[in-house]
Amino acid sequence: MASQETPEVSNTKESSEMTKGPHQVAPDHSQHDGQGKISTSSGLKVHGFENEMISLEKMLKRRQSEDEFKAIAIVGGLGVGKSTLCRALLNKNEVKTSFLPRIWVRMPKIEKSEAEKSEAEKIKAEKSDAEKIQAEKSDAEKIQAEKEAVVKRMLECLGVDEKIIQSISVKDDRRALDDKERLNALLYALYLQLNGKKYLIVLDNVWNGDDWYRDLSAAINRSYDWNERLAYGLPKGNGGTVIVTSRNKEVAKMMVGKEENIHDLLPLWNQESCWSIFTDTVERENQVLNLKDEEDLKNAKKDLFKKCGGLPLAAKMMGKTMAEKIKKDEEEAAKQEALKTGKH
Repeated sequence: MASQETPEVSNTKESSEMTKGPHQVAPDHSQHDGQGKISTSSGLKVHGFENEMISLEKMLKRRQSEDEFKAIAIVGGLGVGKSTLCRALLNKNEVKTSFLPRIWVRMPKIEKSEAEKSEAEKIKAEKSDAEKIQAEKSDAEKIQAEKEAVVKRMLECLGVDEKIIQSISVKDDRRALDDKERLNALLYALYLQLNGKKYLIVLDNVWNGDDWYRDLSAAINRSYDWNERLAYGLPKGNGGTVIVTSRNKEVAKMMVGKEENIHDLLPLWNQESCWSIFTDTVERENQVLNLKDEEDLKNAKKDLFKKCGGLPLAAKMMGKTMAEKIKKDEEEAAKQEALKTGKH
């Protein structure tokens, strides 16, 4: 490996101000309502995750010393509530007082479906050698751009001005940096922003299994280049923490290491929790469910649970659909009433 050098981040006035930017934190609107439900910044209550929340809090605290870096992952299928659970965790008072800055980074989706992979292989097989080389070059450029986008997004979340981020890509003589130098500089800038801080970063919806994301707990070494790992931009030794959410357990394990650092999130088993998500969503759309008969209510809960399969996202979408139906029915009833009144 090449010997490590401190990357150039440009010595302009803007870059000297880089570490003074405001810190982006999770909105301060969470509270317990006495029933084990946790309000998120959007005001929507989180139902059915009480045990998961306790487990995650224990994982956050499980470290050899207060200053040890920690990386954990929440893994589960689409719509199971990974992001919702994570947002609720970030909004807990204990978490807010323990970590600063706290930032949320939505990761780019780059993994292809099996059908897309198959089609890509088919197209690749039909190309000439020159076209294949060009395609590989194009893929490498995309991967490089995605890496840079992730670090830039993190810097933006930390309050670094966009102009300053752009200036990082230019040397003092105004010459543009090459790919390696640019990623070196961006990761070093990220390191400067986070150094000495007990940060909490959420990498939401991670798909990519590239080595660049491997072992987030790794620390920069003299013999390494900054650009080789995302981990090198994450300072160690101040209790910093990264939470990864992903549908892919192998990718998550590659990033956070041991199985004990992974929390598998399963669909809700309690139909009351699904019903609460459903009714909360209807009410948030300023509509009211009219189910007064106890037997009708019981059947409605059972039917909803069966249809949503314990997935919070599905229950929420069904709530939105129901709210739209109630609104349309009310509008139609009002229209019919107006027509009826007009006839008299």
